[in-house]
Amino acid sequence: MKGLFFTLLVIGLFNNVVMSEEIAITSNPEEVDIFVKNAQTGQELKIGKTPYKGDVDALTANVANGSVFMIELRKVGFESYRILFTKAGKSDIAVNVNMEVAKDMSMTQDFDLLTGDLFDVQRMVRTKDYQSALKKLEMLEKKFPHFSVVYEMRASVFYLMKEFKRSLTFYRKAFATNPKNRDAYRMKMYLEKKFKVASNVPR
Repeated sequence: MKGLFFTLLVIGLFNNVVMSEEIAITSNPEEVDIFVKNAQTGQELKIGKTPYKGDVDALTANVANGSVFMIELRKVGFESYRILFTKAGKSDIAVNVNMEVAKDMSMTQDFDLLTGDLFDVQRMVRTKDYQSALKKLEMLEKKFPHFSVVYEMRASVFYLMKEFKRSLTFYRKAFATNPKNRDAYRMKMYLEKKFKVASNVPR
């Protein structure tokens, strides 16, 4: 979660009135690019990376060109973080920022994790360790409830165990989660026909 901790009183992310002389900026992760932006013109200049320590007078005189300026932290794979400052006195300030992983990067990491775990499930199925496979899939279902492949694999494991009605339940769930999952649809239709169960979704 984003965090912003000042040694002085701060009111609002974009309405901070900060009396400062020296500024120290740290971040998690480190090596985050720091930019100073002119609040009026929008012009910006990279001043370094975290951890950073600098003189506010130098920033306002040579970079920000005024008493109001913005500092922006950027790192590939993370959401940018902005802080607006008003120079109004002579007090040091320390800023610590927890960068938030960008949504697309977080999704990629989740997908990689899911893929690795599904390979583990396939390995368990090949060795007929069905109970371990089901336990792993149950955990994945809680973590990735919107991925139909998890329900489809649970259905497949129950099918191999000859628990066909439980298999049908999860093929239906896989198809309901993703109506474009044709494999889940075909198996759902096959099992519904086999057990003479009416389809619960349009064909």
